[in-house]
Amino acid sequence: MDTDLRQGRLNILVGILGLLLAALGGTILGLTFDKFAVKDGNHVLSMTRFYLREGHSHGMPISLFNLILGTFLDRWFVSDRLKKICSWAAVAAMILPIGLAAKGAAGAPSDFPPLGIIGVFGLITCLACLLLGYRRISK
Repeated sequence: MDTDLRQGRLNILVGILGLLLAALGGTILGLTFDKFAVKDGNHVLSMTRFYLREGHSHGMPISLFNLILGTFLDRWFVSDRLKKICSWAAVAAMILPIGLAAKGAAGAPSDFPPLGIIGVFGLITCLACLLLGYRRISK
């Protein structure tokens, strides 16, 4: 069995780093919860904290998705071109949580550029590649 990673290495690296950053972000959010999210005994969620939290909560599953994709990408019976498109699209999907966290770090201005949409398109492209590959191998 060929266990050599060629296409999936980048996704595994992105998945590990993404999980690490999202975990650190969640830890920081948790450690600062009482200081910034509780006022007079009530839970208050500012837009800044909302976007930081969304960056954390989107970063975890998308990182895990990259990690899982990277482990099976080289064993997938499709063309190398489709593997490469799928791999880079999954990496581009990480722009979604980065864009959300960046908006939160900037103070959640209403005119902040919609960086996350690039990640949404990356995820949709990756899922379309997976569906296309599934259709090819199921015939």
